[in-house]
Amino acid sequence: MPDKLLELKNDLVFQELFGKQKNSKITSHFLSLILEREIKDIDLDANKRMLGNRINAKTGRLDIRAKFNDGEDCNIELQVIEYENMPERMLDYWGVMYSNKINRGQGYDVLKPSISILIADYKLSQTKEIEKYHTIWNLREKENTNIILTKNIEMHVLEIPKIKEKEVEKEELAQWLKMIENPENKEVEKFMVENKYWKQAREELAYLSGDEDFQRLVEARAGFLMDQECYKRQSIRQGLKQGLEQGLEQGLKQGLEQGLKQGKIEEKKEIAKKLLKLKMPIEQIAEITELDFQELERLSKEIN
Repeated sequence: MPDKLLELKNDLVFQELFGKQKNSKITSHFLSLILEREIKDIDLDANKRMLGNRINAKTGRLDIRAKFNDGEDCNIELQVIEYENMPERMLDYWGVMYSNKINRGQGYDVLKPSISILIADYKLSQTKEIEKYHTIWNLREKENTNIILTKNIEMHVLEIPKIKEKEVEKEELAQWLKMIENPENKEVEKFMVENKYWKQAREELAYLSGDEDFQRLVEARAGFLMDQECYKRQSIRQGLKQGLEQGLEQGLKQGLEQGLKQGKIEEKKEIAKKLLKLKMPIEQIAEITELDFQELERLSKEIN
């Protein structure tokens, strides 16, 4: 057992533990707790990128994509930084996932449920009036809220900070979420010590925590996210300043958008250059920065 386990809140660690087919029994069990039903024949898709049908569609990155139960699928996203438009983001991912299920000429009867799952390490502003940590969202009639229009759209929001101590004592799902928050939580270990899936997850996490190459990748990713947040704040300030100087509402909007976009691109390039100098493989740098291979090859030539 390594001295310290890696943080599961790092997206690379989360993906490696729950998003690999070799750990499918762990993920199936975790999903069964969230969806409150048996999960069978799970297939964990290695390609976590989703591209809409529009040429200018945004490219979404999912932490985990899973297919199961003969046609159903879901995405699981772990977020530690608050996003103002998170529900819209979840709906966009759901829409792309659902629309990709049907081909021209097929009937709508082939469509099976698609599910979006958000695990948030913060409280969403949209659910601040709701005390429970696990909320489930469907399409319902406005006055007859007990009637669901279709079961094919379903969203789950799990807010870790809302979990109460008594829930950790009684609910296995709460225990897993607290493990994600802190893999070395002794209170969770007390309740889960005989849980075979928890044991498998701990063993896999211990193995990953002892892998020096994976540790370096995780550290680079953590540094990238930290730098990204710094650049984001700096770019927002720069955009605000530019907009205020122009003295126009349109100028403020354009300044914000330009500052955010340029700051994000330049920040990724700077991170990529540092990793290239450390001789990290281009595939891993692409995973961390989300830059394409053509841009990384150009940066590599620039450095050399």
